[in-house]
Amino acid sequence: MNTDFWDNIYKYKEYGFEPLNWISTFSNEIDPDLLEFSLNKIKGTNWKIIPEWFDWFYKSERKNPEVTRRIYNLSELYAQQSETGIKKALAIIQLNKEIIDNQEKRLDLLSNLINSIKSKCITKKISVINTFSKKQFALLDFIETRRGNKIGYMIANNYITQITDVLCSPESDIHCKITVAGVIENLNLLGCIDEFKIFPIYDAPREEMLDVIRQNLDSITLSNNIYMEDYSSLKIGNLFFGASATATTYKEIPTRYTEIEEEMNVIITDKFGSLIPLSLFLLTKINEENISVFENQGIVITELENEKNNIINNLSHPRFELGKLINKYCPPFEGKFDKASHITAVFPILTQGILAIKKLVDYIDREIIIDKIPIKNKEISSYAVKEYLVQHSTSSINGCHLIIATRECTDSIIQDLKKIHLEPEVIGKVGKKGKPLLNIKDIELEKYILRRSKINKKIRSFRAKGFENRDKDPKRSSFYPHSSSFSLST
Repeated sequence: MNTDFWDNIYKYKEYGFEPLNWISTFSNEIDPDLLEFSLNKIKGTNWKIIPEWFDWFYKSERKNPEVTRRIYNLSELYAQQSETGIKKALAIIQLNKEIIDNQEKRLDLLSNLINSIKSKCITKKISVINTFSKKQFALLDFIETRRGNKIGYMIANNYITQITDVLCSPESDIHCKITVAGVIENLNLLGCIDEFKIFPIYDAPREEMLDVIRQNLDSITLSNNIYMEDYSSLKIGNLFFGASATATTYKEIPTRYTEIEEEMNVIITDKFGSLIPLSLFLLTKINEENISVFENQGIVITELENEKNNIINNLSHPRFELGKLINKYCPPFEGKFDKASHITAVFPILTQGILAIKKLVDYIDREIIIDKIPIKNKEISSYAVKEYLVQHSTSSINGCHLIIATRECTDSIIQDLKKIHLEPEVIGKVGKKGKPLLNIKDIELEKYILRRSKINKKIRSFRAKGFENRDKDPKRSSFYPHSSSFSLST
């Protein structure tokens, strides 16, 4: 047994942090469809939740937004905090896994929470995480902007750190680095280049750990020239890393989903599947016998460790250069959009992988035709799915997103993406309006998505014909091996 590794893992769990639960799915967040189903059941409330991947506000000249934070203990909803009267809020909710898995309890708790907000408010960016901890809470960051001369947009996002380097101690600064980089990733994707602000969301079971987290956040934001608001901890007593963030762009936002046209190119900024080596490396730590299992498949452990280090390095460094690149291809604020020279729309991929394209289909109400799914570490990725180690191997790290653009500006965009050390490709094109189908023609897709996984079921009705009866295996229904040589025992 790898005692040092497990001592560290048990320490994380003792502190209320889930260190390994994401390995097969790359996320501890509630399934978006399950969240949407729950929200649709709750009617007639003042707090309207319309899940999006970011929120935006007009930026007024010489006016700064104000953020008012409210934290709700979900076991004491009747002891409410004062109302803010502010119309927009970002939300983070932490729920116990048993509650999430029980429809009646989940709906009851969410209904009580949503109905407890008496003032009218709209939330577009919401993150709901499931945990084995009994400590459940909701955090709302109410954002208020001031009227004035409009000069641009302020974009807002929030983020919960789930994937991190659990080989490091809970006090390591790597967790705060990943938090800062993670919360501004979507801001970069939208072309923000100015006035980055972080509103930290953190907690720990001991005061000395809280002091270390604050020092780490101070150091990281200072070194990246990011302003950080001083906020106290959540006071739930569990280890927690997250943040809200805002940033400014003086260009138009590249989310013109209604102006997407047939035959426009679908560009991926970097290859899918870059997270897989991290999962496999951790599986060698969970059980060292897996080292020989992997090596028998031609997976060199030293190379796997190098890939793991590259992944952590990527996750812990903000991609400001991506923001500058996207900004270059956006028209000035309230300026004229030219489809031949500007990016029409962007959409995040990240840990969602292939499922993100299906969501984009829903956004634009058009067919998307995907000719190929470029995968990093193809052999490792297909092996991980074949042996039921992950549900799918298309999850990606920071820097992997979709861009919709015309043929006229595609080459220029791709060349610029290569200059910032990404591996962009045109992977398909936009199809007909009013036909929201994901038409995947890449026959190798079967290698990268587990047949019986939730994600496969979600995209199944959107897939190209001809896949339905290939290699059916009714005996297997889990994303962990039933009869393979892989072992999860310790």
